[in-house]
Amino acid sequence: MIPVIGICGASGSGKTTLVAKLLPLIKARGIKVGVLKHHGHGEAVPTPAEWEGKDSARLAEAGADRVGLAHPGGVWLEAPHLGGAGPRALTARLMGGLELVIAEGFKRAGIPKIEVVAPGAQPILPPGGRLLALARRGGSGSEAELPVLDADDPEAVLAFILEAVRQVTPAPEKAVLLVDGQEVPVNAFVISMLSGMLRGFVSSLKGADSSGKIEVRLG
Repeated sequence: MIPVIGICGASGSGKTTLVAKLLPLIKARGIKVGVLKHHGHGEAVPTPAEWEGKDSARLAEAGADRVGLAHPGGVWLEAPHLGGAGPRALTARLMGGLELVIAEGFKRAGIPKIEVVAPGAQPILPPGGRLLALARRGGSGSEAELPVLDADDPEAVLAFILEAVRQVTPAPEKAVLLVDGQEVPVNAFVISMLSGMLRGFVSSLKGADSSGKIEVRLG
């Protein structure tokens, strides 16, 4: 299972600024990282100009569960049925093959998280999941019985995150790939990729539990 760490906080607290500082440091360590950003203001998310009025938009409006639009700036994904999904479900469905996902926002989601607190503001201390720490500009010590990280020191914040991931991440999954009865060796990356794809697919099936052992037989 891909580890998910939340960076939450009130609007304007500096969540995006901190995540933007963390990402190059994570990449420099060779970690494949994704970001899920929660848009919780009620109105529709603005779509890029490439999406407006195109066949992709028509397909989404016609009822397609997921439509991807590739353009020079990247890929815009329209997936209406995932609009209410939490970060773990979104990670399983969309982030297969990655090694870490940062969920910005999602303050009440059942994931481990760090709350970013603006200077002079009081923390929200959101319920759901486990609040690991607070992060303030120039922060140190503790507050509300939680460690306070310095939001201006992304290296220290990342070290805290990686240690938290190490503690909450279960042992690597065991995967056996058999082709015509012969075992084919698979490395950790292939295991992670297969696990993400299979568990994401199984989680979309009504009545299926993707958290346990999954066995697929073809042929």
